[in-house]
Parts: sequence; C-alpha cells; structure tokens
Amino acid sequence: MRNRNLGALFVVAAFVASVFAVGFISPALAADGKVFQWKFQSHHTPGSLAVESVIKPFIERVEKMSGGRLKMSLHYAGELVDYAEVDKALQANMIQISNTSSLFFRGAIPMGWITAPNMPPFVTRTNDEFNELFHHRGIDQLVGEALAERGIKYLGCHSVGNTYFWSKKPINSLEDLKGFKVRFFGSMSDFVEHFGASPVMLPHPETYMAIAMGTLDGSGTAWWLYRDLKLYEVCKYFVGPAFQVPQGMELWASQKAWNELPADLQAIVEAAAEVFNKDYMDAVTMQEKEMFNKSFKEWGTTYTEFSPEEVVRITQEFSIPYLDKIAEEQGKKDPRVIKAVEIIKQFMKDYGYIK
Repeated sequence: MRNRNLGALFVVAAFVASVFAVGFISPALAADGKVFQWKFQSHHTPGSLAVESVIKPFIERVEKMSGGRLKMSLHYAGELVDYAEVDKALQANMIQISNTSSLFFRGAIPMGWITAPNMPPFVTRTNDEFNELFHHRGIDQLVGEALAERGIKYLGCHSVGNTYFWSKKPINSLEDLKGFKVRFFGSMSDFVEHFGASPVMLPHPETYMAIAMGTLDGSGTAWWLYRDLKLYEVCKYFVGPAFQVPQGMELWASQKAWNELPADLQAIVEAAAEVFNKDYMDAVTMQEKEMFNKSFKEWGTTYTEFSPEEVVRITQEFSIPYLDKIAEEQGKKDPRVIKAVEIIKQFMKDYGYIK
C-alpha cells in the first residue's frame, strides 16, 4: 500500500507541476472564462497550524492552477456559520467548501459513526495504515456515497495529527482514569468514560481556563492544540501512546456549487485536495516530532504511556465492542455502516491487532 500511496502522490505532483510550468489553463479547458467565487469556512482559528500550513496553501494552489477562474475567500471557525450548521450551509450553498468532521453530524448521518474522525482507539497505528484503510479499502467511497445523498461532495478524509490527552495530575494506568474530568470528543469521550472518566465537550479556546480553574483535570484532541493553546502551562502530563493515528477530519463541498464547475475545475479541486491531505499529514507529523524531541523539555512536560497490555485491553474491551455496537444500531439506518465495520475489522485482523 505504501507504493500505491506514493504513486498517487506522484500523479498529483506531476499534474500540479505541469499547471505551474505553463502558468495558465489552456483556452480549450477554460470554457467561457467564468470566474467562480467560493467561501471556505475553516474549522480552525486564525494562525493555527491547519490554517497556515494547509488551508491557505490549498486556496492559493486552486487559484493558481485554475488561472484565477476559481477563487476562495477564507473564513475562520464560526465566522459564517456555527460548526454544527456547516452541513446545512453546504446543502444550501451558503458556503461552498469546509474542512469539517462527520462526527459532528452523527445524529443525521449514520456513516458519521464509522468515519475517520470517530475511530475508536488503536484501529490504525501508522499514517500508512490510515491511508490504506480509508483511501484504499473503500471507507472513503462509502462515506462519499452517504454524503452525496445529502447534497455534499466528499473530497476525502485527512490527518489532523495524532490524538493524545493531557492532565494536571499523573495518569499512568487505566485505573487512574476513574473520576478524571476531561474535555474529549466522539469515540474518545466514550473510551475514557468506559474506564471511569467524566468527559465533557467544550470549544477548544475554553479548555485552558476550565483546567486552570479546576473545572477540568485535562483535555484531549490532536496534539498540536496542546502546543498552540499553551495547555502545557496548566497540564504538565502528556499521555499516550497515540490513541488515534491519526485523528481525521474531512473536506466537504457543496454539491450544488460542485455541479456548477466545469470538468477541468473539478479536476483541479480534486488534485489540490489530495495535496491538501498530504500537506496536512506531513506538517503534523514533522511538528509532532519537534514537540517530543525539543518542546517537552522546554515546557517541563512529562510524557507517560499506557502499557502494551493496556493497549490490548482497550482494543478488546472497548474498541471492538464499540464497532460492533455501531454496526448493530446504525446499520439498521444505513447498511453501509455494517459494510464499513466489516472492512475495519478485516483490516485489524490483517495487521494482527485482533484475531
């Protein structure tokens, strides 16, 4: 699968390079020269890793590759619509594209329970495994089908960095989770609650004060929010191993806006979306290494891990029953959920994570 991933990236890179080389789209592809204006609402705030390293380059790439025929204005989290209203805004073509998470819409989209953002712990354990499961074993195709029925064009899932959590107090074993008050999300909330913690959902900017005031004992999500929100000032313990490798999000577009694009602009957006996915994974992987190798020492952070035996326990006691429960409950609403769970469990068997 690694070679196939690299091969796909070479194709995208060659396409991008060819467009950059000529500097414009040929008149034959340019159709009537109409300029399309899209609004991109980010799930993230100004200055964040996602915005600076991935989203802005994506917008610039699309405009350059299209010869200026597709322009995107950038809007930050909550600027146009609340994060929980993104799906409706895309359906209504109020916004045209967004990086979002299907787990926010699990109530309306059964496949939201089984997509990358809602994976239980330790399903995939390397970036290559993530690419294989979602991009090559058919999960993305099933998600795309489900979203298409709701008027949303699915442009794929992507890494937003490995998921960890951090704490004011030492967490050395699953037993230490009992009574632990933590900000978490989706399947990760369900995981820590299963082992005795008390999870809550808060917007990221509110977590620092909640921890400082003692309302929470810690929080968890993609690692870089620990850095960017300076949560190391209030949480000196960083807990692994990475529970989701990586945490996923998704790139959605309005189907109505998509259908209005000529074929060449659709191809450009799809090619740029593949680079978007690669850029995000590269950025978070490299910067995470820097945090572990350099920043932890500067911040006075102590890193601890659950034991390999506890990883097995989490997988067998929580993750597999969680997937089975999703198949049973959500599969009645959408048979694709059952198929997706079968794909995931076969993948885990192939890698020796379950029998």
